[in-house]
Amino acid sequence: MKRIRQGLLLVLCTLVAIILLLSLTEESGWPHGLRDIITQRGPHDTGASNLVAAVYLGYRALDTLGETVVLLLAVSGLLFVLKNKGKE
Repeated sequence: MKRIRQGLLLVLCTLVAIILLLSLTEESGWPHGLRDIITQRGPHDTGASNLVAAVYLGYRALDTLGETVVLLLAVSGLLFVLKNKGKE
């Protein structure tokens, strides 16, 4: 049973990798509009020095802040539960 799960996981990971690689090629026919807009205007719109920083800080800043808050709440809740469990 464990080998079947490992085989299915391997097949799933391979399919996901193939789909992701096909989406990066120009011949795929998939829409690339947003990618092209971010590539052309990203550093200018955000004032960042490189494209990765432009996407991370300019376009995804609020999303990143939200993820940080959720992570902080999860860690705080876990510490609260562990602290109270030790008192029992």
